[in-house]
Amino acid sequence: MIGQKQPTTLGTFAFILWGLIVWGPQFTAVYVVHTWFCACGMSAAAIGIAVGALTALTVVLQLPVAVTPVRVAEFVGLDADDKDAARLISIGRTIAVLSVVAALWTGATAAVVQSCVLAR
Repeated sequence: MIGQKQPTTLGTFAFILWGLIVWGPQFTAVYVVHTWFCACGMSAAAIGIAVGALTALTVVLQLPVAVTPVRVAEFVGLDADDKDAARLISIGRTIAVLSVVAALWTGATAAVVQSCVLAR
């Protein structure tokens, strides 16, 4: 293990929960954008663009853990050859993939839900 970075608790948690760490603020921001833009009188197109940009940014930030988790895990000191670390990498990847789906689902509100319509 000479020259290899040792995993830290914080780094390991951040790796495993990266998808949720990125998706949570996106989920909140989508609804804040809808509400705020409607209150300010913005057009539905502006809301759609803002939500689409937030969703795209979220997916891009999640892709490294979802697609190449071993590289990201090495950055935080997890060794893929270790059985325990391999399980953590698998868990992190699964959470990231599910978070990508969640981000796309949340972002789909821009295309599906009519903006600025009063609840009846």
